[in-house]
Amino acid sequence: MDRTTALALLPVALLLVGLAAYALVRLARAERAPYLPKWVWAPLIVLSMPWGAVAYLLLARGSTGPVTAGGAVPPTTPPAPPVLSPGPQSGTDAPMVATHGLTRDYGAGAGLFGVDLRVPRGVVYGLVGPNGAGKSTLLSILTGTRRADSGTVELGVPRTAVAVCPDVPEFEPWLTAYEVVDLARHYVAPRLGPGAVWDALRLTGLGDAAGRRVGGFSRGMTQRLGLAAALVGDPELLLLDEPTSALDPAGRAEMLDLVAAMRGRRTVVFSSHILADVQRVADHVGVLRAGVLLYQGSTRTLVDEHLAPRWLIRLSGAAEDVAGKLRAQPWVRRVELRDAGEIRVDADTMRHGERGIPEVLASCGAGLVACEPLAADLETAFLALTNGQEPS
Repeated sequence: MDRTTALALLPVALLLVGLAAYALVRLARAERAPYLPKWVWAPLIVLSMPWGAVAYLLLARGSTGPVTAGGAVPPTTPPAPPVLSPGPQSGTDAPMVATHGLTRDYGAGAGLFGVDLRVPRGVVYGLVGPNGAGKSTLLSILTGTRRADSGTVELGVPRTAVAVCPDVPEFEPWLTAYEVVDLARHYVAPRLGPGAVWDALRLTGLGDAAGRRVGGFSRGMTQRLGLAAALVGDPELLLLDEPTSALDPAGRAEMLDLVAAMRGRRTVVFSSHILADVQRVADHVGVLRAGVLLYQGSTRTLVDEHLAPRWLIRLSGAAEDVAGKLRAQPWVRRVELRDAGEIRVDADTMRHGERGIPEVLASCGAGLVACEPLAADLETAFLALTNGQEPS
């Protein structure tokens, strides 16, 4: 090699040496290296110059978590306790979410029309309706990913305190679960440390899967990961679109318990077509049909107002005496005495029936075999409301 060629290649050599030196400095300052131990990366960077340095810098850019190729490795020091601020209390007068005349017309009767939503603080609010009722459109407008044609949206917290989990979350398949949640933390809550990431993963049942790449996750695990990414920033308002749609029965129960535990600490608005899930955890419910909000209020009030609550009572004796005393109660609408000691009782409200029937049975000294509520659920009330008529 002549002198001219050597001088021409000198800048390239200096650039490669500088790149390797920069990668080694980054490696030395990092708490941990991605996928491989630090003592393995050091010779790779030097001996495979420049490709070792390029590979390390690319992988280290998106990996700050304690994850290795062998799986999730918790930090050597105990993780920081979860940084969770208490959410607004439900007794506060100002709502957490309020919309006024919200309209988004897609044509052919699809969209939202004059929706006045009001979500109290600290409650779990269930949004229900048939397919195409406008649930996802409403949540999208609340999150700011869609615009309304008219109307206003008022939030009781800054946008930075709002988190959302879509019905079908999607992530880069080559990232690990820890990296997904840590990336979300970096963008929405950089003040929080790695402890918040581990807390969110454990809370959603993904602590043992932190080191797995999400390309191999089932849909249910991906749903949990989306919720973990939403929770890592400790939001005061959490918007969930069909959070249990991809989960098996055990997973659904765990997810609903998790949502119910947030009551009072944060406000949760979730849509669902599984009415039993809504009745299980929601204090308040909003019913949408064809883009119109038909009802919003407490779940119990919906059942009370749009059903005739009824029970079937089976007794071992004294059925006539019990039926006579039930007919004398002011809250009883109808009493039907059937064969073999069966009585059907219709009450004006669920509350009166639940409290009054045991009192009557106790006063008569009747032998109770069974007392079963009939049609006293959200699904029946929903059907009565959306069909515009009371169930028979």
